[in-house]
Amino acid sequence: MEEMRSMFSHPAVLFLWIQSSSGWMHPKCQIYDSSEDLGHFPTWTCSQLPHHAERYTAACQDVTAIEEDLLGLPPNINTLCISMTHGENRSMSLGFFSQFQDLESLYIIGCFTQILPTGNSHLPNLQHMYLIDKWGTGSGCCDCHIGPHTFIDLVKLCDLTIQGYRLTAMAPDVFHGIPQLQSLIISEPCVDDLSEILCRIMNIKALIELKIEAPEIQSINQSNCSILTTNESMTPVFNNLARVDFSFGEVTHIEEGSLAWLQNLTMLTGAFSQEVLLDLPLSGIKQIQDFRCSGISVIDIERICNVVFLLSIKKIYVNNFNTSSLSMSSVELCTGLEYMYLSVPLSFHPTTHLDWYFISSLKKLNELDIDFLRDKNPEICSFQKQPITWLTKLTLLINIQMLFAKQFICLVKLQYLDLTQNLISNIEDFAFLGLTNLESLDITSNNITQINANTFDGLHSLTWLDLRNNPLIHNIEAMSFTHLMSLRQVFLGQVHNPLTEPVIKLNLTLIFGGILSQLTHLYISSVWHLSFTLLCTNVNHYLGFVLTILVKSF
Repeated sequence: MEEMRSMFSHPAVLFLWIQSSSGWMHPKCQIYDSSEDLGHFPTWTCSQLPHHAERYTAACQDVTAIEEDLLGLPPNINTLCISMTHGENRSMSLGFFSQFQDLESLYIIGCFTQILPTGNSHLPNLQHMYLIDKWGTGSGCCDCHIGPHTFIDLVKLCDLTIQGYRLTAMAPDVFHGIPQLQSLIISEPCVDDLSEILCRIMNIKALIELKIEAPEIQSINQSNCSILTTNESMTPVFNNLARVDFSFGEVTHIEEGSLAWLQNLTMLTGAFSQEVLLDLPLSGIKQIQDFRCSGISVIDIERICNVVFLLSIKKIYVNNFNTSSLSMSSVELCTGLEYMYLSVPLSFHPTTHLDWYFISSLKKLNELDIDFLRDKNPEICSFQKQPITWLTKLTLLINIQMLFAKQFICLVKLQYLDLTQNLISNIEDFAFLGLTNLESLDITSNNITQINANTFDGLHSLTWLDLRNNPLIHNIEAMSFTHLMSLRQVFLGQVHNPLTEPVIKLNLTLIFGGILSQLTHLYISSVWHLSFTLLCTNVNHYLGFVLTILVKSF
């Protein structure tokens, strides 16, 4: 009785109980407490928004008129998610939401003709607001008029995201006066001039994080905002930014000094030609931490490294690079890099051999990721005179067919090796010799058919081994894993038996030996077979690990 009285003491719970007992449900909305899962929503979800204990979320779909369709919601909602129907919707007044005095997060998918301010009402606790036109990309932007100081009464708003709304339909001072706005994301604003964005955000005094995704901007020019034309007036706002991310489409022109007001960028993403790359250091930018470049044409690594040096770049993601330009000398100016991702389009057919000696020059490089190349026999360590002591993570998707003995022996500090989705069918004994610090080995989605006793020799620190999506046969050699003293999680994937054997038999003791007791997870899946037998000499001794067996029969 006490539990029931306690349950009904909360207004939102009482509201839900009344509705369910009478058989009536809100025609547009569902209400959840913080412990319930929102992930089953078919088209969108509030699950990524901030939630706290004893907080309530209302998720409303197929809304046509907010003020009419949301009547009856309890006033103590903390998170409100609204998905409008496709098509032109009416104007929306922020004053309507003032009835939800506990509202902290407001997420709206849809387009309006106009958004009106709160008027004489207030939203004292609103901290996060998202306005997203999910149909904007395919059918044009949302032409929603938002007047001056529309958000000025949102005194606690610290996080604002606007996506798919045409920025030129908003007043120049639309964001002015929001006292605590620290994070602003403007995505797909349907403008081709960066000034249209900058002139609207330059008076947000508390701004710390800025993210702009404007794929239609192709030319980066000097801003025509009057406040940015003098040195003393541009200091107050933009020098307080701790994180700035810019994402453009195909950049065809960069005017000299066009980004001098900004100085530093956290991330820059865009498609650049080799010629435009040379203009980037002249833009006024002093430093870019993370540079993601898709080449309009094939780009030489030396051009990229020139930009890396001049702008003190720490991470690069380069698509459409010239593989033949990769050499020790071509990366001399990339010595400050900590992360490198190199890729080419699937339609491009690069050389079948890379000069892997380039790694010797990049002595600060911690992570290397090379994708969509064709180097069936990467000679990573063949020409290395000294151990590579700086690389800790390596990902290769280069159509490798075979791993040879001591193939990675120079990578003495490597902790993570990802060889997924290659063409590996054979692993020679001692292929991983020298990788004494390796903790994670992922060889999923290859053509491996056999595991030998010395396949993983030398991997004394290995804790994670993933072999899923390989056509493994049932005859895994005895003692194959016994020397892996740190192993905790193993994913064997499909284990096949010969056509002459009706039952799959795996002797776990023979394969794993004494390390079986230290495993926390062992995953085995068997396809096309009805019978599966596990042999263990002392089952009670190995109850410390979780054994998952997924058997599919056809």
